[in-house]
Amino acid sequence: MQRYYANLENNELVLSKDDIFHISNVMRMKVGEEVEVVTNNQLFLCKISSFNPLKIDIVKEIKEDHELNNYVRLFICLLKGDHTELVIQKAVELGVKDIVLVNSSRTVKRIEADKKESKLIRYNKVIKEALEQSKRISNVKISDIIDIKDVNKFKADINLIPYEKTGENSLDLHIILKDLGKKSVNVIVGPEGGFSVEEVNKLVNEYNYKEISLGKRILRAETASFYIMSLLSFFSEVN
Repeated sequence: MQRYYANLENNELVLSKDDIFHISNVMRMKVGEEVEVVTNNQLFLCKISSFNPLKIDIVKEIKEDHELNNYVRLFICLLKGDHTELVIQKAVELGVKDIVLVNSSRTVKRIEADKKESKLIRYNKVIKEALEQSKRISNVKISDIIDIKDVNKFKADINLIPYEKTGENSLDLHIILKDLGKKSVNVIVGPEGGFSVEEVNKLVNEYNYKEISLGKRILRAETASFYIMSLLSFFSEVN
């Protein structure tokens, strides 16, 4: 069954223009057909009661749980090409609760101020489609792009930084995740060129981030994001 995300305004479900077009022109639905609608982190079975304008009535609430047991926030240093979109998409599918885009010293592809709004619209569309794909009801949204120095504004019980040059400072990731419990987690993944030494030192010494290794192999930035989110998803759901 098709799932859509709506705002609740004056006790009526209001869908986006894209979703109205999808219902009317792509799916070619008719009056009386049922759809699933998410609003305010609740899922409802709904029935189409009219077109022109489109009106959808709630039939009943549906209880589902496709969310992680932990609050996981992923900081993504902006990547080249469409790699940022890919990481956003897969992170949402894997259960991330919050995504923060970051400019670091080695970010190659920065977003100019005049293009920020359109980029954020595009990224949030990717999030919406990934939420629908993975049958989630959480409201995940990217509202801004920050500099790496502002990462400390976002608090969590556990703060992790995968770092390819980590050595003695590295903590055993399986031990951290084994004791995950219900703790909230921040993870920051670097850009194509990795983090500078100064950035790592600041994150570790001032912001209480813990260096971790993702194994013997050096991973691409997007692969590192998939890997750590997969591990967090697994350990969150077996706790």
